[in-house]
Amino acid sequence: MADVLRSRINKGEYEPGDLLPSQRELREEFDISTTTAKAAIAQLEKEGLIYSQQGKGVFVQTTRELLRYTAGRYGQGRPPNLTEEEQGNYAYDVEAERRQVEVAAGIAERLGIEEGERVSEAVYTWTHEGETVMISSQWEPLSITGGTPIETPASGDRGQPDVITRFASIGIHVTDVREDIRTRMPTPDEAHRLKINAGVPVFHIQRTHFAGQTAVETAEIVMRGDRFVLRNEQVIPIAQ
Repeated sequence: MADVLRSRINKGEYEPGDLLPSQRELREEFDISTTTAKAAIAQLEKEGLIYSQQGKGVFVQTTRELLRYTAGRYGQGRPPNLTEEEQGNYAYDVEAERRQVEVAAGIAERLGIEEGERVSEAVYTWTHEGETVMISSQWEPLSITGGTPIETPASGDRGQPDVITRFASIGIHVTDVREDIRTRMPTPDEAHRLKINAGVPVFHIQRTHFAGQTAVETAEIVMRGDRFVLRNEQVIPIAQ
């Protein structure tokens, strides 16, 4: 039953927002028990294909895929998410929490500083159509930014400069951005904040901006695995 319904959804026979047949109708069509029908529905819910509304039924998920580029993402003179929003014809809402903290050991190692040194910390919560889809936490050494116009990280408002532009404004030129992208299951806190169904993984991105050999910013980015598509485009030159 799960295979058939999944196929119908992927083929567009059931479109986003459509109400699926009732459990009684599904039991009759597939000649199965109530327990089996519930198990199939639960499986599709875990995959993020459908969702249930108490007293109304089961619906095909309506949330669209969100785009994130993996290559050529940085150094374009503007925040990369703006380009992705324009090409995907959608917009995020972003809330920021900003503070100064003593850096933990793992983050200190990535920044090349001592544990306990002071850093700026910003936690950005990204929502799309009221649904939290991404959480980004970033840290910058106050030994570099302290007392400068960029001591406080960007607010998250639209039009704010990206990391590269911010550091260029104080004469520090980012030469390299490194991202390690992995998939994993969310922590309990992440699952709660992102409202992820059981069984849905997240993309976990560790990002660091370098100016030469000096790390000037590092970030932990967690994205819903059932909402994002990661796109890598490469132009292949024609052989002469």
